[in-house]
Amino acid sequence: MTQAHTRLLAALFLSACLALVAPQEAAAAKPTQLTLSYSEKTADFLPVLIASDAGYFKKHGLDVTVRYLPAQEGIPALITGQAQVAGIGGSDAVSAEAEGTKLKLVLTLTPTYVFQFWARPQYANAQALKGQRVGITSATGSLYAGTVVALETLGLKPSDVAITPLGSVINVNNSLLAGSVAAAASHPPATYRFKRAGLVDLVDLAKKKIPSVSAGVWVTQYFMRANRSTVQNMVDALVEATQREKSDRAFAESEMRKYLGVMDQAELDFTYDFYVHEAVPADPAPTAAQIESNIKALLASNPRIASLAVGTMIDQSFVENAEKAAGTQKSGTVGSGPPRQKR
Repeated sequence: MTQAHTRLLAALFLSACLALVAPQEAAAAKPTQLTLSYSEKTADFLPVLIASDAGYFKKHGLDVTVRYLPAQEGIPALITGQAQVAGIGGSDAVSAEAEGTKLKLVLTLTPTYVFQFWARPQYANAQALKGQRVGITSATGSLYAGTVVALETLGLKPSDVAITPLGSVINVNNSLLAGSVAAAASHPPATYRFKRAGLVDLVDLAKKKIPSVSAGVWVTQYFMRANRSTVQNMVDALVEATQREKSDRAFAESEMRKYLGVMDQAELDFTYDFYVHEAVPADPAPTAAQIESNIKALLASNPRIASLAVGTMIDQSFVENAEKAAGTQKSGTVGSGPPRQKR
């Protein structure tokens, strides 16, 4: 065989190898498709929206469909596989866990109760509130848990008032402004309008820094075990998006205009400052204390959650890996000092 023949055979062999490898490389480069739901149209879920619009999901090899689904719909979607990731509060998650759903909290978006408990002026004390209607979203949501804590701070029990489920945060806010409920827990941007309307802030839970999963990112344990690299990529994107939220006011406020419908600049600034200084964590790793606080608030209405193994519901490794990769590992939360609690 001549050298020319040898070179020709080698070239043909190389071409064949490249033809085999190319489809595999194309398949590897194809983004992983996910559906991620979020339960409320509030700034708690701003990192999810930023990660989608700013391209952080795409950067980490994900093709993510972001959907608004109230928690009562988001958890069933998670169980049936219609969504692979759910942005929901810890109260809804522990209620689902008590029913047998095995969930993992992989990132905490707001790690304390961010609510303020507001009342109409004529009901601005504990005695006046007794027997009055207090608005909540649902009897399992984070707003309900925050309401229970606020009532306890005032020396009241949930049974002392008429707890009224209204379905969504928007409904709760509008009902308080309209006077169809006497009091309700909420946070910016709604509280900007509450203050201007002459309502009274009775309990500022945000200042108390009580641990809670007001909003978190959850997956089923089955999905996590089968798709660890996908979950890691998602958390990597959300950690970057959280940093973008804190460092880029203009972009964060443009997202609030788009998704929350807040157009007034003063209201946008009020909301942004509140979340950056009071709510957005420096370290979004989940802790047992956050879930335990949600359990404590719901225990009277759902005794079954007392037996939950809280340690099995969190996984800090995804945030730890993301922070190491980004070089941003910190402790505590913005405006507070407690170090990360291990499992």
